[in-house]
Amino acid sequence: MKNEIYLSSFSLLEPDDKFYFYAPHWLNAWESHLYNQALKSTSASGWAFKRFGTDKETYAREMIRKPRYMDYIESMEQAADVALQQMTPRDRMLLLKSRTAFIYIDAWGESSVFENITSALHTSIIDTLPKNILKKFSIKNVTCKVRGEKFALVQAMQLAQDYLHWKVFDFVVICGAYRAIPVLVFSDEDIFGIKGGAKSKQKNGMQLSVERTGCFIFSLRESALRVSCGNYAANNNLDDIQREMMKDLSEGDLLTFSARKDNIMRVTQQTGIDFIDLNDIYGASGCLTPALSWEYLLNNKGISKKMRTILADNFGGYSYFDTCFSAEL
Repeated sequence: MKNEIYLSSFSLLEPDDKFYFYAPHWLNAWESHLYNQALKSTSASGWAFKRFGTDKETYAREMIRKPRYMDYIESMEQAADVALQQMTPRDRMLLLKSRTAFIYIDAWGESSVFENITSALHTSIIDTLPKNILKKFSIKNVTCKVRGEKFALVQAMQLAQDYLHWKVFDFVVICGAYRAIPVLVFSDEDIFGIKGGAKSKQKNGMQLSVERTGCFIFSLRESALRVSCGNYAANNNLDDIQREMMKDLSEGDLLTFSARKDNIMRVTQQTGIDFIDLNDIYGASGCLTPALSWEYLLNNKGISKKMRTILADNFGGYSYFDTCFSAEL
């Protein structure tokens, strides 16, 4: 794989709670309207959320709309701690003393207005950068935030790929969070179908939205997971998209995807390669859903060849990244 980088360590955390079903109400008319539109767009029969900070003593309909935000912030720090502790002591010390860049990703951008926040510090953590995590990794160099909606993680990985191969930095830490705010989740799914694509009339069951936080540490030091980002293919010629998404794949490779099933079928219908729907297995987590392919790979270590993860945006464009697993490292 060209421009490959190594995933030295990573962690993904989600709430230790159950799913709660969303129920529209006239008090939140616009949100309820977007909910109905999202159901039509996804052919779903309902929506369920798993969120950080839900309080069972709160009125059920408000519980998933206004959960405690501190649980969400604390989970970001816990994800960073877990990723750091999974490294060997030698690599951990090397990371803390090396040139390290930090990239913070999320799907929505400045979303603190949707939280019950009274602290300017907490507002800056959610909207800008989690400064406590910078201290954990002794970051003294470049920091930035990528708001790339569903493509945020892939865009951050492409930045990391450049930083490492240009030898500007020795490590790149990517921390991300997905806050499943109902009105934003519904508006993100309330999109027109891709031109030329057939809209499914079959109900797809319940849509699951899961809040997650993650931390990913990349370097050029060899490790079990080797990653390489592919190109973006715009919604122009379907044959060109299929050619780009399927190139260099062979029999026995694994294909995972983070997108609507009908969008992915556009680019895989002429191939004999099996594919895994990450949303069906784990629930949708926006920009962090592609990272669940690494969880799947580690839980199914019999996969000896390449795994390709394909993402689709809301405008008919596609991107991907490849991962190879080596059990010897």
